[in-house]
Amino acid sequence: MAKPREVMSPELLNQIAEAIQSIRFGSVQITIHNSRVVQIEKAEKVRFDRAHLTPGGVFEDSSRTDRTTGGSRTQNGS
Repeated sequence: MAKPREVMSPELLNQIAEAIQSIRFGSVQITIHNSRVVQIEKAEKVRFDRAHLTPGGVFEDSSRTDRTTGGSRTQNGS
């Protein structure tokens, strides 16, 4: 005979929802053992707009950046 399914507690569901809502880019991993949630992990990624970075990874003022190439040409083309 199959075991009856346990219902997840509202606290657990809230913790999962909070993990999802607290990150903009990344992942939430839920670890389950014997049909029970035993761990929640979140990995957050921080993304930078490539058009604002110079080849050395240094932030550059967006008013002077050529957004189509990611280069560093000024607005007058020089």
